[in-house]
Amino acid sequence: MEVVAVVISALSLLVAGLGTYQANKRANDALAASHKAAADARWSAVQEAVQRLIGFDPAAEPVGERLQNLRIAMISLVDQLEGWDGIDAWLDAERTLGATLADQVLAASRSDDTVEQRVRNLDPLMSWAHVLSQNLRRFRSTGHNAAAPAALRANAEEFVRAVCEQNGWGPPPSTNPRIQPLS
Repeated sequence: MEVVAVVISALSLLVAGLGTYQANKRANDALAASHKAAADARWSAVQEAVQRLIGFDPAAEPVGERLQNLRIAMISLVDQLEGWDGIDAWLDAERTLGATLADQVLAASRSDDTVEQRVRNLDPLMSWAHVLSQNLRRFRSTGHNAAAPAALRANAEEFVRAVCEQNGWGPPPSTNPRIQPLS
C-alpha cells in the first residue's frame, strides 16, 4: 500500500512538473508574441506615416500634421528599439529632409502649374518617401546594421544641404541650443 502511495505521489509530481513546464512555455510564447505584435505595430505606424506622404501635395493641403505623425511614429519606434544605435539620428535627419522637400514643393508650386509641372515638383518628395519606406522595410526584415544608420543619416543631411543651397536657403539648424542632454 505504501508503495502504491509513493508511486501515485511520484506520478502526481511528474504530472504537476510537466503541467508547470507547459504552462510556463505557453506563457513565454504568448509574451514573445505580444512583444512581436507591439513591435510590428510600431513599425507599421511609421510605414503608415511615410505612406501618407507618397503622392501628397503640400501645395494643396498643409503638410504639418503629416510630418507630426511621422515624427511621433518615429519616436515611438526608436524608444522601443534596444541596441539600435544611430537609428534615432538617422530618422530625425530623414524627417528634416522630408520637411525640406515639402518646403521646396511649396516654393516651386504656382497656381497655373500644369499637371506635368506639378508632378515634377512633387517628384523629390515622393521619391524620398518611397526610398524611406524601402529602407524602413529593409531594417524591419533584416534587423539592425550598425553602419547603415550613420551612412543614411549623412546622406539625408547632405541632401538637405543641397536642397537648401539649390533654393538659396540657409541650412536648417542642426541643434537647438535651448535643449541640453541630461547629465
